[in-house]
Formats: sequence, structure tokens, C-alpha cells
Amino acid sequence: MKLTSSLILALFFAVPLSGQQKSEFGIRHAIVISGPKTFEINEKDEIVWEYADDSKDITKLVNGNYLITYLDKVVEVTVDKKVIWSYSNNGKTEFMSAQRLSDGKTLVTELSEQPRLLEVNSKGKVTTEIPIQPETDNVHMQSRMGRKLTNGNYLVPHRIMPFVKEYDAGGKVVRTFRVDLPELGGSEAENGTFAAIRLDDGSTVVTCASGNRMVVFNKEGTVDWHLTTYEVGGQLQDVCGLQVLKNGNFLVSCYGNQADDGLKMIEVSRNKKIVWTYQNPNAKFVHNLQVLSTNGQIE
Repeated sequence: MKLTSSLILALFFAVPLSGQQKSEFGIRHAIVISGPKTFEINEKDEIVWEYADDSKDITKLVNGNYLITYLDKVVEVTVDKKVIWSYSNNGKTEFMSAQRLSDGKTLVTELSEQPRLLEVNSKGKVTTEIPIQPETDNVHMQSRMGRKLTNGNYLVPHRIMPFVKEYDAGGKVVRTFRVDLPELGGSEAENGTFAAIRLDDGSTVVTCASGNRMVVFNKEGTVDWHLTTYEVGGQLQDVCGLQVLKNGNFLVSCYGNQADDGLKMIEVSRNKKIVWTYQNPNAKFVHNLQVLSTNGQIE
């Protein structure tokens, strides 16, 4: 029997909440999660690590520590919850994301009257500042998951604006990925962006939180693929966190699915089928995520 997305959703909703990961295809993930609750689950659905709540971004580093972003600080925390590195703004601005770079520095997205990206060294000293252009006076909504690319540029989603901008090291905008195009619903869709990832083939994947959709731009910058909430049973509600898995599927968080039985995270295939879901009545919001493994294989 061919499984449609509607049938898959019906099967998932019929399963009690006590089992949080659901997949008709036997998919199991280990994931770290940021949001009002900050925690890690293993492939058996067990919460194996928790930390202070209300986090914005999280990464489990190769050394086993966790890099966690809060509005007023970024911390590196060991498994036994010792803070071994931190960077604070003394409450003067907001932080939204952090990325540990290959040279050991940490990229921090800072929101303020003069929004910028910061590269901070192991001693907590800012070594690089990159001004960004969110085109809004709403400080809290200026940007979200800023990331440095392998080419040395920076990819920044601008939360309530219909674009992702790519900046060079001097803060010059070198590319803009617009999500208010006619094929994406135009300006009426209100496609503010949250996460953006550059793939090895040069394409760029974007989540549109307020527009409840996802978009893939090819390396030339034109729309190659997109997904609306209506194509997956209305489940892309305030789609935020994003990871592109090794199999090419997209695993995203649905911040707007706040009901106890709402799907907090979903995995969607390229042919627009939901193949895995996560429910948790005690974690109603998932801000960002990192998939650590799938069925025993490291992601």
C-alpha cells in the first residue's frame, strides 16, 4: 500500500503521546534541542542530558561539550554541566545564535541598534565584527541563525524580513535570497526567514517561520524546490530549526505546533512526505536543533 502524507499523519496521531518519536519507516534520531527546554534525547526517546532553559541555539561539539546561546550570553558546557567558556553582553544586546568555527573561535549573532556578527576567541575577546543589514527597527526580530560558510562569507536569515543575506568579511551584501517571490506567495505570504544552510552543491535551504514554508534555492539563486504547510497536512507551523540529513531529507522544528499533541519536529523527504515526527507535551516549543545520529549512524 502506498503511504500518502495524509495517511502517515493519521497513523501518527493515533499513537499515544508516551512514545514521542514516530516513524512508519523505523527511523530513530538522537537530537539536541534548544527552546524553553534545553535537552538531548537519544534514539530510544530517553532524555540523556538537560540544562538551563530558554535557550536560542545549541550545538553538541566534537569534544562532547555543548555550545548554547541565551539572550544574554553564549556558554560552552561540559556533560557534567561545568561552564568552561562564556561570552556575555552584560545585558546590553540580544544574542540569537552561535557557531563554533574551525579555528576555535565562536561566531555570535548579536541584535542591537547596530546589529552585527562577532567572532570571539577562546579568551572571550572579539576579534572580528561584521555589520549586518536587517532593514527593520524591531531589534528582537532582526535575525536568527547566522552561520559562517566555508568560503569565508556569512549567511544570515532576517527574521521578519523576506530575505536571507550573504555577507562578505567586510559586511558587504554579496547575495540576497528573496522569499517574497510570486512563486512563493509574494509579499502576502509574509515569509520571514529563520534558518539558512548552504549545501555542498551550492544550493541554499531556507526556513520561513512566519510563512510556514521551506525553500531550496539552487546555486544560481533561483527557486529549485519549496514546501508549504498545506502540502504536509498543515504541520509546518512557524517552521524554525533546520538540518539537512545525509539522506537529503529535511528535519525541522515546528515552533507553532504548541498543543500537547502537536508535532514539535518533523522529517520531510524531497518528495514531500513526512517520514518521522516527534511529539512531547512537556516541550511545546523547539527553537533550534541538531540531529546527532540516525539509526546508529552519525549525522
